[in-house]
Amino acid sequence: MTQIQQLLQSHPHWPAVESIYHTLQGRGYKAFLAGGCVRDALLGLQAHDLDVATDATPDEIEKLFAKTIEVGKSFGVMRVIINGADIEVATFRNDLTYKDGRRPEGVRFSSPQEDALRRDFTVNALFYDLASQKVLDFVHGEADLRRSLLRTVGEPSLRFEEDHLRLLRAARFVAQLNFTLEEKSFAAIQSLASLVKTVSGERLRDEMGKLLKAKAVPQGLEVMRKTGLLEQLFPFRLRDNSWRGDYGAQETWQRLALFCRTAEKNEAENTTELLRLSTREKRALLRACEVWRDPAGFFTLSLGKKLLKMPEEGVLWAVEVLRQEGRKEAQDLLREWDQWQRQLPPPFLSGEDVKAHLNGKAIGLCLEKAYEQQLERTLHSRDEALAWLKKYLESGQHG
Repeated sequence: MTQIQQLLQSHPHWPAVESIYHTLQGRGYKAFLAGGCVRDALLGLQAHDLDVATDATPDEIEKLFAKTIEVGKSFGVMRVIINGADIEVATFRNDLTYKDGRRPEGVRFSSPQEDALRRDFTVNALFYDLASQKVLDFVHGEADLRRSLLRTVGEPSLRFEEDHLRLLRAARFVAQLNFTLEEKSFAAIQSLASLVKTVSGERLRDEMGKLLKAKAVPQGLEVMRKTGLLEQLFPFRLRDNSWRGDYGAQETWQRLALFCRTAEKNEAENTTELLRLSTREKRALLRACEVWRDPAGFFTLSLGKKLLKMPEEGVLWAVEVLRQEGRKEAQDLLREWDQWQRQLPPPFLSGEDVKAHLNGKAIGLCLEKAYEQQLERTLHSRDEALAWLKKYLESGQHG
């Protein structure tokens, strides 16, 4: 058994793929593994997904399998649900004319050779024949893999004009694979960089999320800078395009926040709009950037005020990054936060305690002062808080 076969068979979805393969083969159809999973296996890596390419049409795939989903039936793409796995099964095809810079007007079902020629990069246009346990390479993708070279299939300008997202995908694959971008492909991106602005925010967000999660982020960002993609999408990064790692980020918005760390407030806001972040993600990113923009101002707040901010999504992440960078104030604050089990306690006082004595904004101001002292452990019980309230009211501090 080859190393490629071993890697593919180690994937948790292998039994589902094998079942799909035997079903298609048993009905006389060709079936190959295709794209990224073949590329990764040749690099000694386990793929995230196993995708199947076949000469069976979508209608025929629907008839052969009990549960299918039409994710792109008109483009020959189906998903087969089997053995708890969700496997993409696509029909070999030629793409017709692209007119919107995103997808073809239609497709014509074809052969493996023609299918390979319509793909984006040579290293993504490989097939693996399970029967012969051999790689099918119609575009010299294996040679490019050995040279760690990212090169478009066919004429670079044509590939990028077909789908404008490929301009950014080139930078992403450089980062993901730690490859060098081939000269003609590089030059084509430089000349067509402005087309990236036609890509939807959702697609840009997904691609940037993958780039910033890759193993060679600085290389991908440098490709974006040199080709003009940064200038088109994120011009603030031209001031500082460094990347110090993701600090253990778990979510895309956290990596994007780090990406926006050097941005001015309006630049960060524009980026969240461009990438169509959800309201939750937008708020979290902007809060993190606000802390990073003026950490000294944040840490000079009273302990109670800082602790009140910690549950606001984005603030904890920003403080954690500063802790990893060795900032003592961040370490001290997180220690305090841990003492509260990273959760704010119920306040000793409520509006019912003060509304008979105060009104309007004065009620909120009073409760906030009391709660801050509770968080700072100046007040240890409700009785102490009520005693404090009595003195507060007598002092006239409430205006």
